[in-house]
Amino acid sequence: MEVKGTGILATRSFVEKHFVDQYQHFVHELPLESKKIYTDLIKTSAWYSIEDAYYYPTKIIANLFYEGNEKKAGEQAGRYSADFALKGIYKAFLFVATPQALMKAAKRIISIYYKPVDARITEIEKNSLILTTTKLYPDSSLLDYRTAGWCQRALELANCKNVKYHFVTTANENEYAIKLYWD
Repeated sequence: MEVKGTGILATRSFVEKHFVDQYQHFVHELPLESKKIYTDLIKTSAWYSIEDAYYYPTKIIANLFYEGNEKKAGEQAGRYSADFALKGIYKAFLFVATPQALMKAAKRIISIYYKPVDARITEIEKNSLILTTTKLYPDSSLLDYRTAGWCQRALELANCKNVKYHFVTTANENEYAIKLYWD
């Protein structure tokens, strides 16, 4: 699995903005391949190993800044990434008419950020839906929380109130599903 450079820029920006004085410590703690990515020029259109570019850095974020709480770290990194994308290069996606349409657009954004990935939206109702996607990493709960945080923030940016989520069991062990719901 690979992630596009744009996603890595959001992660780097998240640490630089929220943990300004500790960015160098964050880089120092990264494994060698991750460190190379985060210290070299990140090409927005290039593809990088999800393990080196996303998994290990987000795990380090959890350990350094969230007392090992992977759920909180994943959610916060995902929320920041949604702001980074939807207030920046993908802001046109916020102009869609409904939250359901936004999440259908988010499905396209997922396929822009990751490869290979399959994502689909099901059980679409007035105030809820289920996003099912390919697991991004075998030990993926950390990255699943990141996606959940991204979707939660995206819906908030679309003026949805009290957005919540929970994970839903899937029949395919290579997928995960998130039920999102709002007032």
